[in-house]
Amino acid sequence: MDIDDVLAIITGSKTARDHQVEVGPSEIGGCRRKVWHRLQQTPALNETFRLAAWMGTAIHKAIERAFDVADPFSERYLREVEVSSGGLMGHVDLYDIEARTVTDWKTTTKKNLRYFPSQQQRTQLHLYGYLLSQNGYPVETVQLIAIVRDGNETDVRQHSEPYDIGMALDGIAWLKDVQASEEPPEPEKRVSFCRDYCEFWSLTNDDACRGMS
Repeated sequence: MDIDDVLAIITGSKTARDHQVEVGPSEIGGCRRKVWHRLQQTPALNETFRLAAWMGTAIHKAIERAFDVADPFSERYLREVEVSSGGLMGHVDLYDIEARTVTDWKTTTKKNLRYFPSQQQRTQLHLYGYLLSQNGYPVETVQLIAIVRDGNETDVRQHSEPYDIGMALDGIAWLKDVQASEEPPEPEKRVSFCRDYCEFWSLTNDDACRGMS
């Protein structure tokens, strides 16, 4: 087995999120053009596998297993809670029943810690809170925990704040605005980013997004 064989196995493994049709909270507040294509169910045109994303998924699974050991009967912590409302679906990493807290794990690098937390990440959190509350789970606090792939435990960062339904509703309004657009919004990311991270990027397909020059 060589490196290509290993990568073929890794890239062939898909999670529930990879197959999700609905727009998820993590996409809201990002690139409008990309979300518009998702809403239109445009077929993927570009291979976007990135090792960093795969590592993030692996870390999420490791954390989930640790909570399975610490709380095997989910008496306090609910893991990977799938919730939906009004056409919006989310997979919440962790919900603390006693503390009424939403937790989302983020993997990043030391260099990118300066952007943590971003406004988009915060909106995502409050949308998770909204979806949980719409499904009967009371939410008081939302928090992000950043785990640094190229660091150690001293580099872990935590951000928490009270749940704010207003931020969630702003995110939903953003999504409705994109849904109402009959034409694809203008590209918001440069070609150098889109070619690696957007499944709708292409230079040869007329229906694709070609990114900002």
